[in-house]
Amino acid sequence: MCYKPFRNILLIAMLLSLWQACNSEDPSLNASRLRLKLTDAASLIMKEFYVDIREISVFLVDATTQEGEWVDLDFKGQRYDVLKLRNGKMVQLVDQYVPGGTELQKIRLTFGDDNQMVVITDKIEEIPLRIPPELEEGLVIDAIPMEMRLNTISNVVIDLNASLSVMMTENGDSWLYPMARAFPELYGGKLKGYVAPIEANPYVKIIQEPDTFFTFPEIEGTDNQMAMFQFVGLREGEWEVHFMADRESHYKDTMIIAHIEEGKSFDISPKPIRLKRLTEE
Repeated sequence: MCYKPFRNILLIAMLLSLWQACNSEDPSLNASRLRLKLTDAASLIMKEFYVDIREISVFLVDATTQEGEWVDLDFKGQRYDVLKLRNGKMVQLVDQYVPGGTELQKIRLTFGDDNQMVVITDKIEEIPLRIPPELEEGLVIDAIPMEMRLNTISNVVIDLNASLSVMMTENGDSWLYPMARAFPELYGGKLKGYVAPIEANPYVKIIQEPDTFFTFPEIEGTDNQMAMFQFVGLREGEWEVHFMADRESHYKDTMIIAHIEEGKSFDISPKPIRLKRLTEE
C-alpha cells in the first residue's frame, strides 16, 4: 500500500506552505506606518503655483547599526497647486509602511516638467517653470529627524515656501528652486488668528530669524466680516506677526509679538485684529 508515503508527502507540503505564509512579505511586520503630507507658505504675487512631483523617497538610518539607505515610496506622481494648501490645510502624499526601528532624516522629491505659476501684476500671466540641472536628480530636504517606531503611525509634513521657490533670470527664464522644510506634524507650535476688515485685503507675515512666512487669511463659513489665518510647525520663542493691508485700501499695517511654545497653539487676541483706516488715530 502507498498511503503512508503519500501521507508524508502531503504533510511536508502543508508544512512548507505554512512556512512560506509565515515568511511572506507582510509590510506591517517590523514596520512603522509613514504618512507624508504637503502644505504651503504662500506668495504675495502668485495666484496659483503648480508643482509636478514625480517621485518621493526617504533616507532612513537604522537605530542599531547607524547605517542609512534611501527608500522609494509608493507614490504615483501628481501635480499640486500648493497655494490651496495654506492656513493649516494639507494634502496626503503617501501612506505606507517603512522599516521600523529607523530614523527619518531626509526626504527627496523628484519633479516632472509640468511646473507652472500664475501671477497677477497688471494682468494674469501663466509662466512655466523649468527644472535646473542640479535638481534633475531631485531636491533633498533635511528633515527634523523623526523616529519610525514599530507599530505606530508617523506623520511628517513638507512645507513648501512658494514665495522663495522661483528664480527669474534677466533673459526671462523662470526656474523652480523649491525652498522647503520637513518636520513631524506635532513639531513646534501653532499660531492662529483673525483679521478684519475684509476690504483691507490683508495678508499676514511672521518673522523669526532666519525664517519669514506669509499667508493670505481666508473667510470661514458665512462670516464675511473677518478672515482666519494659521501657521504650523513653528519654533519656540517670539515671532513678529505683521498684519499688512493692501496699499490701495487706505488701511494701516500693525504688528504684535506672539510667544510660541512647543506643542501648543497660540490664539491671537482680540478676535479679530482690526486694522484702522489711515485717517483714524
